[in-house]
Amino acid sequence: MRYSLLNFIQCLSCAGELKCLVPGQKMNREDDAVEIKEGLLYCSKCHYWFPLRDFIPELLPDHLRNWEADQAFLESMKKKLPAGIFKELWEKSQQAAGQVSSSAVEDKGIHFKKSEISIKTKIADPHFFGPGNSAPFNPGNTEFTMHLLRRFANILPLLDVNQGDVVLDTGVGYAWTTEWFMNMGIDPIGLDICRTYLDIGVQRIQRMQRPGSGLPHLVIGDVENLPLKEQTVNGILCYDAFHHIPNRKKAMAHFYRALKEPGNIVLAEPGGTHEYAAVSREVMDKYGILEKGMELGDVNGYCEGLSMMPPEQHFILNILEKEKNKTLSSDFILSHTHVDCNVFVVKKRAGKTDQVIRISKYTKIKRKVKQRIKRLLKWLFIKLFY
Repeated sequence: MRYSLLNFIQCLSCAGELKCLVPGQKMNREDDAVEIKEGLLYCSKCHYWFPLRDFIPELLPDHLRNWEADQAFLESMKKKLPAGIFKELWEKSQQAAGQVSSSAVEDKGIHFKKSEISIKTKIADPHFFGPGNSAPFNPGNTEFTMHLLRRFANILPLLDVNQGDVVLDTGVGYAWTTEWFMNMGIDPIGLDICRTYLDIGVQRIQRMQRPGSGLPHLVIGDVENLPLKEQTVNGILCYDAFHHIPNRKKAMAHFYRALKEPGNIVLAEPGGTHEYAAVSREVMDKYGILEKGMELGDVNGYCEGLSMMPPEQHFILNILEKEKNKTLSSDFILSHTHVDCNVFVVKKRAGKTDQVIRISKYTKIKRKVKQRIKRLLKWLFIKLFY
């Protein structure tokens, strides 16, 4: 973790300032570029603390933390910490660990999240995580590599960010997108709920990085409990990640809170029939990870009640000269798409705070019925003809 990450993150309990405690080392604000491998992040206001292991801080809410491992980590630092601070942090961890059950009940998607966190325990194939060592390049699958690069290149301009801007990169997995943001001169914060992928990403970046470039900000966290301060990022990217989130309204509300004005949220996600695909059903059955795509109407629902511009869907098409006067029907768009995912942009604009997105109850019901019929018809078409 670079020390400058403290400029962006906050305590999950009280939204207070987090401090970084590195045993045997005194840290100052002048040390922004210093990379910290191991330490503690703690809130002097409420005494909440979070572990920092192998360059990555773990900012998960109480009900998603492994308290046994966290307390063992704190215990290992007992002799290195001032006695008073250790006592405060230990007592707080005991109290928080005892209240986990009540927090877990409120999180309806906890089983999906814990499945992602524990993905390593479900994998028997020793080569499963191999692609992360060279991500996004997969020598064994050239077509998939081109798919990843084409999608990223085409959605990148929609973020509308410049050199030096801060971008929240969510659900980053092996963090290759975060790495590329950093190499472009953008200051990214890569966030994922699963440590396994980020550890591989750190190893790859350290092995491949240019001298003096360092690591990007990487955080283990839950977007439904986003550990970022208000209005700290210039853009937010969900690259094939938002469709894994159970409570998307809550996640979008956190995005809105963390996003500066003006700022864009870009979602590059699978469509509404995604959960019916054989590969999606296999992933859900085998690993317990949520696979649920989205359409424009869904995104409108996620943004309801927020002072955002109405969500836009962008189509990136591959059209020949002779086709430039064709009608852009749904069938034409589907057959000419250049990026095989749905692309949505949600904008937060200064001076537009009166444009709160509101959806009537009748419209919600009508849209829900229409979407279900549409998804069912698409699913039937796929089953019959593919």
